[in-house]
Amino acid sequence: MASFAPRRLLRRNFGFSLRYRRRGVCGGMGGGLREDVRSTENEGSLRLIKEPVTAGGRREWKADASRVNAMGLTRHELEEEMQASGHRRFRAEQIWKWMYQKGEYDITKMTDISKKDHNSLKGRFRLFPDLTAEDHISEDGTRKWRLGLRDGKSVESVYIPGWILDEEEGKESRRGAVCVSSQVGCTLQCKFCHTGTMNKKILRNLSTSEIIAQIMLVKNSLGDFEQEDVRANNSVTHLVFMGMGEPLYNYRNVKQAVDILVENDGLRLSRRRITLSTAGVVPGILKMAKDNFDVRLAISLHAPNNELRSQLMDINRSFPIEELMDACVAYGSRSAKRITFEYVMLDGLNDSLHHAEALLDLLLSYKIYSFVNLIPFNPWPGSAYQPSSNNRIHAFHKVLDEAETSLVRCAVRWPRGRDIGAACGQLATPSSN
Repeated sequence: MASFAPRRLLRRNFGFSLRYRRRGVCGGMGGGLREDVRSTENEGSLRLIKEPVTAGGRREWKADASRVNAMGLTRHELEEEMQASGHRRFRAEQIWKWMYQKGEYDITKMTDISKKDHNSLKGRFRLFPDLTAEDHISEDGTRKWRLGLRDGKSVESVYIPGWILDEEEGKESRRGAVCVSSQVGCTLQCKFCHTGTMNKKILRNLSTSEIIAQIMLVKNSLGDFEQEDVRANNSVTHLVFMGMGEPLYNYRNVKQAVDILVENDGLRLSRRRITLSTAGVVPGILKMAKDNFDVRLAISLHAPNNELRSQLMDINRSFPIEELMDACVAYGSRSAKRITFEYVMLDGLNDSLHHAEALLDLLLSYKIYSFVNLIPFNPWPGSAYQPSSNNRIHAFHKVLDEAETSLVRCAVRWPRGRDIGAACGQLATPSSN
């Protein structure tokens, strides 16, 4: 696989700073090379500055709070803001298409908008949130971005190329998924998750624009908007809310982001290819069912009984397995999609044949059409667990896979991006300090 060349981004003015750390994936390139791509709104194009970046070095933020962040608005909200600022409503449709279909965030480059409107629109709207980004590339092609936000906090996003598991069909196809964060840090502190070790004092919800910006950054970095037909040459086919944070504790912003991303005149992502993963926030799952929030639902289960699950996940003390499964039944009654149950394989703790049989009995007793994702534990600094052996994982999988029922399907989600800390459960940022 060819290494990523950041110069392709020079043709676009994002209005934010990109810092790329390139890890060698071929051709003998060494890790640690970092190239800065910087821009300001007054520049016509990005400037590439090759220079060493000192440890802890960070740009200062000068966010303009007086301007409206257009990326976080629905089309209707953008139309209302456009009208309130004295512009015609159809300007909203023009800007919307430039942002989401062409990846352009510099209003002066929008050729179907009159030059006299450029300055007034620039004075009123920001088209991309203020952030910086470090790009890390794994040996297996997985890529991770660490995004520095305007308040100095940071989150991580991951792009997983290649073969993606279709949980409905139970098979893989050549696609690409973006793993998106919904919060800075996480309050839940699941024992096997690195994000849970981050300092609670720095926790906050991401805004709608900060959620969408993660997808737009990935698509720009992959050159999607340089194609003649963007939607026919799409590197991003799937979106999973499995990054940092609990999506259902940021329900409004996550739902609005999804509503924007599936718009026909925008990115036009398919709802059936968007997955929201929750640690088991029962009220949020019930609200999803009530609101007809029609995306794929994934449950971080990780144990077949309350005693073991409470040991691994504090949230189980608030929402035990019985309440969680009842909520899944309620959601499943509104959706024809299988519910995914994620199960991290921890050596000697939850990976015996007894646990596999108990998990199967649990899913069958609630008659839920299920897809079980077995996830080998991905170690991180200071973690107390070890991954199960491949033999144990295969034996566990065999119990579920060979069950004589159409209700339960099962697969192993083998690690991707483990060498750059991008695998499941490994995401965390220095702001934890």
